[in-house]
Parts: sequence; structure tokens; C-alpha cells
Amino acid sequence: MRSIIIDDEAMSQAVVQSLCQHIDGISIVKTFSTAAEAISFLRTDSVDLIFLDVEMPGMSGLDLLSAIPNLPQIIITSSKSDYALEAIGFHVTDYLQKPILLPRFVKAVERARQLHKEPMPTSTEEIYVRTDGRLIRLLLNDINYIEGLGDYVIFHTVKKEKIIAHSTMKNIEDKICPSRFVRVHRSFIINLSKIVDIQDQNLVIQDRVIPISRAHKSSLFNLIQTI
Repeated sequence: MRSIIIDDEAMSQAVVQSLCQHIDGISIVKTFSTAAEAISFLRTDSVDLIFLDVEMPGMSGLDLLSAIPNLPQIIITSSKSDYALEAIGFHVTDYLQKPILLPRFVKAVERARQLHKEPMPTSTEEIYVRTDGRLIRLLLNDINYIEGLGDYVIFHTVKKEKIIAHSTMKNIEDKICPSRFVRVHRSFIINLSKIVDIQDQNLVIQDRVIPISRAHKSSLFNLIQTI
């Protein structure tokens, strides 16, 4: 994987380069001490992986993420954990806190390598959900319902797992199969095949009572067959 290091500390650059020597297939093609220099390079050259510090003079690492339209795999390397939540919003591959230990570094790079090679789904029977810096494959039939919480959504599965992703309900609604899933409330998209019971203002899936809003009630009943 073609990789670059962006860090204003020469010692930190050297540490990452040394750690990379323990992993086959990682090539450090360039190092940068400022985000601005890296952006100039990325305008004409492509890479597969960026090792990125957060706190740098001038433009921060998070500023750089905002400035790049098509991000490669990103591994944050920071002396602080304060920026982890904000970094999640950019779907970074991993967040490593300095000092970085080799086993943890190897795990992060292997995750980046896997995501770099991960094929996009070709079947409408599955989706890939990015969460915690990795892609999780979900069969549509395993999803009971999707719950929206601000800028995040929670996929509730038949195994009672909760998979959290940074997204909006509108984005999910546009991408998920419309013949199998329907929005019944501003905060809920449900799998039609998982409905156990429907009452006037709510429905039941597994052991959860889900409200049906007046605005979405007609869409629901247009998709289900009644006798």
C-alpha cells in the first residue's frame, strides 16, 4: 500500500517509518511536516493510506480531512484521545494514541489493508456498514429495524446486536432496499418482514414497540397486504 506520513514532529515520523518496516506491503513514499504540503502532494499523487497527526501548526489533521474530497484509508496518530469522536465523523480507519506499540500498529494497518481490498456488495441482499473504522457486512434479512439518533443510526439485528454508524436516516433511506424497508417514523426504518403486530399508532418487531407517525402511515400500509 502506498502510504504517506503527515506529522510535524520528526521523531514521530521516524517511529511510524520504523514500525512500517515490520509489515510487508507498506511503502512510505513521502513524509510531510505540514498538512498544507501534504494537500499539495495529494492533488497530483494518489496514496492508499495516510498516517496522520492531529495537532500541527497552521492546518490541523482534522482540517486536512475536511479539505480532501476522496479520502484514502486514514490512521490517526495522536498524543491525545480528545479528537477520537470527531475523527469518527470522517470514518477514519483507526485512531492510535502515542506512544504507539507495535501489536496495536499492526492491527490498525491490517484493518486498513482489509478495507482497501474489500469489495463493494454486488447483491441487494446485503449492505456494508462502516462503524468503528471498519466495514461490517449485514444481510438485509438480519436487520430488524434502523433507529436514528441525530447524526448516527443504529442497526438493530435479529441477534439483538446494535451496530452504530455515522449517517443520517435520509441517507439510509435512499440506499436501503425500498421494497423491504419502509420509514414509519422520523426515527425509525423497519424491515417489513419482521413485523409481529400492528396497532393504530405503533407496531411490534421482536420485543420493541415502534411508533408509526401519521406522515408515514400510508406508506406502510401501501406496502403490506391486508385481508
